[in-house]
Amino acid sequence: MFDTDSQNPALDFRNPENFYHDVNSVTGLLKQFLRDLPDPLLTSEHHDSFVAAAKHDDDVARRDSMHAIINSLPDPNYATLRALSLHLYRVMDNAHVNRMNSHNLAVIFGPTIMGTDPSNAIADAGWQIKVVDTILQNTYDIFDED
Repeated sequence: MFDTDSQNPALDFRNPENFYHDVNSVTGLLKQFLRDLPDPLLTSEHHDSFVAAAKHDDDVARRDSMHAIINSLPDPNYATLRALSLHLYRVMDNAHVNRMNSHNLAVIFGPTIMGTDPSNAIADAGWQIKVVDTILQNTYDIFDED
């Protein structure tokens, strides 16, 4: 993974000078790491539960449902999701400069952290975005700040 990404030869991480100051390369590396996990960060086991929670019309019910599911994630997944969410929240704070609001970040990271089932990829895409958008908008309600 850290040598050359066979699907994207532009991501050659053997020479740090090529990407050290390039936020897109760092983001690409993070997304590649998350895609290469044996099970998605939000786990295949919880996928349907997250989609069902995303379908709640009430914002508070949606947030609380996702919070409960997130709390049931394995500890490494929870800790990684927490760190990623807190970081992306800081990115969102600069949306006036970088145009990365919660929805745009959700479009980028939704399929990456939820995983994709080729048979449902199109149908799930909108719900994956809703899941990640909800998590990002409610980061400090879902995760402790420390």
